[in-house]
Formats: sequence, structure tokens, C-alpha cells
Amino acid sequence: MRDLISSLVLCFLLTTPTIVIHAQSSPSEVEKKLEAISNTLDATRQQLDRSQQEIVQLQAELAAMRRQLSSAPTSSPANSPTAQTGESSSQQTEERLQTLEAQVGVHDQTKVESASKYPLRVTGLILFNSFMNLGSVDNIDLPSIATRQAPGASNGSAGATMRQTILGIEATGPRIGGARTSADVNFDFFGGIPYSNYGTAAGIVRMRTASVNLDWQRDSIQFGMVSPLISPLSPTSYATVAEPGMSWAGNLWTWAPQLRVAHRFPISDEKHLMLEFGLWDPSSAGYNNSDVFRPPSAGEQTKQPGYEGRFSFGKGGERGLQAGIGGYYSRQAYSSANNDAWAITGDWRIPIAERFELSGEGYRGRSLGGLGGGVYKDIIFGTNPISGSIVWRGLNDIGGWTQFKSRFGQSLETNAAIGQDNGFSRDFHAVVLPANPSQTALRARNRMVVGNLIYRPKTYLILSPEYRRIWTWPIFGKGNTADVFTLSVGYQF
Repeated sequence: MRDLISSLVLCFLLTTPTIVIHAQSSPSEVEKKLEAISNTLDATRQQLDRSQQEIVQLQAELAAMRRQLSSAPTSSPANSPTAQTGESSSQQTEERLQTLEAQVGVHDQTKVESASKYPLRVTGLILFNSFMNLGSVDNIDLPSIATRQAPGASNGSAGATMRQTILGIEATGPRIGGARTSADVNFDFFGGIPYSNYGTAAGIVRMRTASVNLDWQRDSIQFGMVSPLISPLSPTSYATVAEPGMSWAGNLWTWAPQLRVAHRFPISDEKHLMLEFGLWDPSSAGYNNSDVFRPPSAGEQTKQPGYEGRFSFGKGGERGLQAGIGGYYSRQAYSSANNDAWAITGDWRIPIAERFELSGEGYRGRSLGGLGGGVYKDIIFGTNPISGSIVWRGLNDIGGWTQFKSRFGQSLETNAAIGQDNGFSRDFHAVVLPANPSQTALRARNRMVVGNLIYRPKTYLILSPEYRRIWTWPIFGKGNTADVFTLSVGYQF
């Protein structure tokens, strides 16, 4: 300990600007500078002493636990109540011993160091997903659409993937203008198609979300690639992580670059109102026809951002009551005219006693493909039924999802959810569709029902079986269905 303190003192003195005493410097100024250095060293020494005391205390507890384990009786019959009680006590003692060892390890481990010298934390979820699909789907390891079976093709599939594994970095920086600064970035391996000429590959690294944050006591500013401000919730699922649960079936989820500001109005210690406003990069659905360059979307061609806002009420913490209403507007430019994309949204999370929770979102809008609605579409292309000229029409859309959660202690929970995205049939019938339209152009409605169980035998270990049924209807003809069975195994750190 003394060597550690001496090293810190030496480093401090080497990095502290040298005090040069000029002939004109007064003795009082020199004394003040020396006193400031002495106070800093005293504070550092006190912090090191506290850390040393914590380590000594934890080591003493570990030694006591080991002595208790070594002196536990082992001669009782296996089926006797005494043996069963002793075995239960031994298991509890062993778990406490593991916890204490982990706490000692936290004090002794080397932290991640960044160039800025500010705290940096690595997070992640190593996730294995095995699946079986009964029916034809768009993406076998993360289905969102039930498709028409191709002639001669198998009506189902099975496999496994680790492409939904997540790696993240969280950083905390200095205070600027009274605001606490922080940043985070998350990656997965869901970019590109995971196939090579020799079999299934691991996937391509993709940035999911990222943000730079400034947080005051009541205000915040965020620059980031995050989910829509008007859609803050998502269903709970470890089978759908690369795209949140109910994507394209009632959940507006698309991650996009945004600038957000928020102000909090406290009502009491537990209650508050929140007013949020954001500028959104107005991406549109299905516009990128280039594999090399990034052409502007219909929204970006208008040379103005999308606008979003939300007003909400909250009570309690992360599991407390929440209710909000939001709005979105974006102008889109097409060859002949402009289109107005808009949405009105509502979201809720309602705790019921201590074990149950009801949550969900709903929306009504138009041209929502860029946000995750419209079953991949913003507009409907076709010909005018009278003149025969090429025309388009913004697709009106309504949808939402709701989830019922049940918690059974700290290690077990179940979730049941239903969601639907529904394009208005009048917009399809207002134009004459092409003779051979794609399945995407014909899709008018998509529905999902999901049920899962999430079991955590230990804090960071996750086991989750899930069942999902998908219904997808085109504007004409028979709908398609698919049943999806998934088993997810994850380790969170």
C-alpha cells in the first residue's frame, strides 16, 4: 500500500506543472499552491485507504465462509431433514462465497482504459438462437413476414445462428456547462447475408445504435442513431434482438440518425412530465437501388429533416407507470409531387400489482415504411384507372402491439404479445397495380402472436424458449401463415 501511495504521489508531482518562484512572487502565493497540492495528496491517500479497508473486510468474510464450509457436518443420512437442511444451507453459503469472490475480483481487476482517461465500460450479450420454421418466411433466422411457398420448395426450415450477439461500449466524460457527458455504441453481426461458398458464415458486423449524450438535472440533448422518439417501447424477446419484437407488425422501431432535446417537469419525487422534440433523418422504405453508393431517399431529397415530438407522464423507475402521446411529420419528394408522411402515436406501460405489467403502442399515419410500418412500403405505385398514366398514392396505415408480462421472482418471467400493421385497402384499390407485382407491393396486412418464457438460473445466464405465429395477407388472394419455434441461450455481461 505504501509503495502504491508513493507511486501515485510521484506521478502526481511529475504531471503537476512545476511551481516556479520568481523573485517577485509573494510567500503567500507559494503557500497557497503548496497547500492545494497537500490537500489533493491527502484526498488521494484517504481514497486508497478506504479501498484497502474494503478489500481486507471482503477477504476476512471469505476466510470465515471457507471455515464454515469446512466445518459443516457430513455424517447425517442423505434423506434425513437434517441432511436436507444442511445441504440447502451449504448451497446458500456457496452462492454467498461466489458473490464475495466476485466482489473481491472487482476491486482487483484491471479496468478498461481509454485515451481520454475517463471511465469506459464494455457490455454485451452473447446470444445463441436455434429455430424451426413451419412455413415459408422472408428471413429464416429472424422471420417477420410469412411468404408464399415457391413451387417445389420445402415448406419449412431449421437452423441456428449467433448473428444476434451484441457488443457495446459505454463511456462517461467530463461535465460541460453543468451537463454530464456520456456516449455509447452497440454492434451486432446481422449485416449482410451469412453465407459463403463453403457454408454458413458468422455474419457481418453492423452498428445497431450509437449516441452522444448531455444530461442536466432536468434537460438532456442526444445526438445519435436510435429508435424513433415516438416509439420508446418494444416487446420483450431474446429471439428478436437484431430487429425488436413485432417489427413490421405494429412496432415502429427503425434506428436512424436523430437530434433530440428533452425537458423534465418534476411533479413530486416519483412523478414527472416529459416534453421531447427531435429532428429525424427522413429515410424512406425501398429506395436504395445501389450496392455501391448512397442515393438520397425521398425524404432526404426535400432538404429538410423529419420532425418528431412526444409528451409523457411517468411515475416510478424503469418498471413504473408510463403513458405518452407523440407525433411525426416528414416531407417526401417523388418525381411528380411531394408526399406528406405523418403519424400520431400512443404508448403505455401499466404495472399491475408487483408481478404483472401491461404495455404497448399504437399508431395511425401515412407513408410509415421508413419507420417500420406499412409492411415495407411508403407508397403504392400503379396506373390511373381512367387516364392510364403512372401514378402513386401514399399508403395510409394503422397498427400497434400490446404485451402482458408476468414475473415469478427474480429469475423467471413470461410474456404474451400480439401486434398488427394494416395498410388501408382503399389506397390499393385507388390505382391499377402492375400486371406482375412483387409480393412486397401486394402486402397489405401483417400480424404476429408471440409467447415466450425467460429463465435466468444465474444473474447473467439466459434461457428462453419462444413460439411465434405470423399471418401475412396480400391485397388480393389467400394469406400466408408460418409457425416459428425458437430456443435462445445467452450470456449477458
